[in-house]
Order: sequence, then structure tokens, then C-alpha cells
Amino acid sequence: MVTRLTKEARRDQLLDVATQIIREKGTEALTLITLAQEAGVTKPITYNHFATRQSLLLAIYKRCDKIFVETMNAKIEHQANCFDEAVQLFSDAYLECVEQNGREYEEVVFALMAYPDHHHVRRVIRDFFCDVLIDVFRPFVTHQQQLSPLRMAAIFGAIEGIATMFNEARVKREEAHKAIANVLCCQLRD
Repeated sequence: MVTRLTKEARRDQLLDVATQIIREKGTEALTLITLAQEAGVTKPITYNHFATRQSLLLAIYKRCDKIFVETMNAKIEHQANCFDEAVQLFSDAYLECVEQNGREYEEVVFALMAYPDHHHVRRVIRDFFCDVLIDVFRPFVTHQQQLSPLRMAAIFGAIEGIATMFNEARVKREEAHKAIANVLCCQLRD
């Protein structure tokens, strides 16, 4: 007897397959029809979960962000007792997320930017990242002006550049980790 997946399990399966399609063939190859074919389901099933390609891309994007937040929270929330530990844990968590979803995440973001409803997605990502930085480092920074929006945006830009080079295999994980830690220390250490 074949058991049917719950709606949530089916959605997760479809998102896994969609991510695999992006990993192997790029976002251009991802359509609701190719998703149905690759997942071995009927087209109406994919359309029931994601009415449009745009909503599928948005679901992948949100899933990656959720993984980032969960990874970051698990590593930092209850473990960082000082600034240096927060730097190390943040760098580890960030690179772990980049390793899990970095290239696919970037492709999804660029694909989403083509839709008028999501042309601002880079700003949303930057603001989200800056908020995470502030939450992580607020307990360890005595001069709160060091957590200004402009400084956070500068840190985001630097770390994003490091992540891009890491995704492109132009630097090793250890080098990327050290570079991220250096950026954080230079910008946030009292």
C-alpha cells in the first residue's frame, strides 16, 4: 500500500527537488512543469503548492532564510559568552549556511529580482542581515553607535563579498572564516 505524503511533507519534497534542479541546471530550468516531472508528481500537485514560478522561487528564498536564522540561533543564542565567541560562532553559522544554500540562494534572489513585486529583495536581505548582526553583537558592544545602520550595511557588504568568493571556490573555508572574523572585529570591537 502506498502512503500519501502530508501536505507539508509534499511541499518540503517539492522544495528539495526544486533546489536540486537549481543546483544542477540553474534557475532558468526551474518551472512548475519541470518540478512536477523531476518530483514524479502531476502538474496539479505542483500548482496546488505553488500557483506560479514566482511563488515557488519565493518559497525557496524564505526557506533559505529560515535555515539561516535557525542555524544562527542554534549556534549563538545560548553559547556566546563574550565578543570573541560571538564572532567565531557567527562566522561558523554564516559559512555553514553559505555551504548549504549559498549558490542556489543567490540564483533564487537574482531570479526573484526580475519580478516587480520583488525588485527590492536585496534591500530586504541586507536589512534582515543587519538586524541579525545587531541582535548577535548588542550584548558585547559597549558603544551602541558601533551598531549604526551604515556600519551594519558596510559589514554586510564585506561579508557578502567574502561569501561570494567562497561560493566561487576562490577562497577556502578557513580563509573565509578568518576574513569574516576580521571584518567583525575591526568594525565592532571596542
